[in-house]
Amino acid sequence: MGHDATIDSSEKGSIGDITFSGPLHLDFKNVDVAIGLATGHAEDEDLSPEESRRIRNKLDRHLLPLLFIIYCMLYIDKGALASSSILGILTDAHLTTDDFNTLGSAFSIGFLVFEYPQNLALQRFPVGKWLTFNVFLWCIFLGLHPVCHNFSSLFALRFFLGATEGSMMAGLMLVTSMYYTRTEIGERLGWTFQCFGFATIISGFLSFAVFHASPKAHPNQWQWLMIVITIMTFIVFVLFLFFFPDNPTTARFLTEEEKVKVVKRVQGNQNGIETKVWKKEQFMEALTDVKTWLFFFFATIANLQNGLQVQYSIIIKSFGFTTLQTTLLNIPSGFSSIIGVTLACYLLRRFPNSRAWINITFWIPSIVGALVQICLPFKHKVGHLIAIYITNFGGIPGFVMTMSWVASTSAGHTKRLTVNSIFIIGYALGQILCTQFWKEQYRPRNIVPWSINLATYFINITLILVTRYVFVTENKRRDALQAEAEASGKSLAAFDDMGYIGGVDENGKQVRIRVEKSMLDMTDKENLAFRYVL
Repeated sequence: MGHDATIDSSEKGSIGDITFSGPLHLDFKNVDVAIGLATGHAEDEDLSPEESRRIRNKLDRHLLPLLFIIYCMLYIDKGALASSSILGILTDAHLTTDDFNTLGSAFSIGFLVFEYPQNLALQRFPVGKWLTFNVFLWCIFLGLHPVCHNFSSLFALRFFLGATEGSMMAGLMLVTSMYYTRTEIGERLGWTFQCFGFATIISGFLSFAVFHASPKAHPNQWQWLMIVITIMTFIVFVLFLFFFPDNPTTARFLTEEEKVKVVKRVQGNQNGIETKVWKKEQFMEALTDVKTWLFFFFATIANLQNGLQVQYSIIIKSFGFTTLQTTLLNIPSGFSSIIGVTLACYLLRRFPNSRAWINITFWIPSIVGALVQICLPFKHKVGHLIAIYITNFGGIPGFVMTMSWVASTSAGHTKRLTVNSIFIIGYALGQILCTQFWKEQYRPRNIVPWSINLATYFINITLILVTRYVFVTENKRRDALQAEAEASGKSLAAFDDMGYIGGVDENGKQVRIRVEKSMLDMTDKENLAFRYVL
């Protein structure tokens, strides 16, 4: 969308209270890319529940399979290193325990270094095309793994793999907020994150299959794993190239009428679709907003627990299982996380304004799992294995609930991208640190890393409660301001869902068009009609 646009009429027409003759020129600079669709339709009658469901189902059919499959591949690609740890990469690349842990961090270092540039690119370039380009790059970096036989070359590839995959989480949060309502965002993020469970299952079967290749053959077991995963990722790249849209205004699977309806459905979010102008004032507001840093610390602390995802093959094998058994025994972790995420999404649908309480509930199984690992005698290997499954049931749904919170509680496109990127920087920082305390001297009991995990669960719960308190307090403040304005007869324009955009008619007369505030790229601080979901 350019800086201005023209609405044509052969004779005359009207938008809201404005009657015009001939073309009407509107100043669309610095506002939402969807405002051209929204303008002229703002006063239409609301969508019926049946039509809204039809549109939502059509979006689900076209978007969710692509989002699901890309996140499956992201976690399979990321977890390929963990799977390779028992398939020969340690000896073939002459890796020490510290080298292996550092390779786990290398991915997240690349993720961290390139996270904000990736978010800037998501604002400057078409979202779908930028994500597709990054999928192509990560195919290349993953495909080069089998030719590496030393720590330094593997570190470089893991670094660049993290740099390219760093666009995906921000892209997912951005895309879901373009197409779905606040409650739907939480459910769709949850359904997409079920891919973690499916990725775990697929990785287990892939590891089991390549284990049957001769370890002395070329390619050997871990190289075959990387080759197969690269081919799978390339197939996903082709699907994205042809089918993934940039935003609702350019989605080829939607008719022009349906594009308008998609925009109308999400206007209640009060955070718009997309704006291609970077705004310094929104960037600064994000940096000074307390919720930005609450989300940042949550992401950092929560991901200190993810050393388990890099170490799981080594941990399970340390319980006394064979390599072949270990390739299969993490598969139930996948089913456990799928069940947990599905249950969390169901609860969010039943109780739409309960993200905090759902979040806290799902950290309890992780606390139980960590306590079992610390307290249960090590000879009870089945009990320790079940504790890993219990841990996976809880942690991922809790993180998904927070992701949906992040995606739903910031308005203003630059601010939303900034908050998202700071959250993901926290995620990457936690990922970098999480592998560093799973030291060889702590094996096989790993009391120190499990104790660190246990402490982080309680810190997560505290941060969730503080965040909810901040949102409840601000919502009450805005409600009180609105009630005071109503009681005193003052203007309620600040609390109205509608705002204005300027323009000129063919006679040069200045006009103002009434549009949804969500289309004006206002931040959640500026728009007093905005209420924070809980």
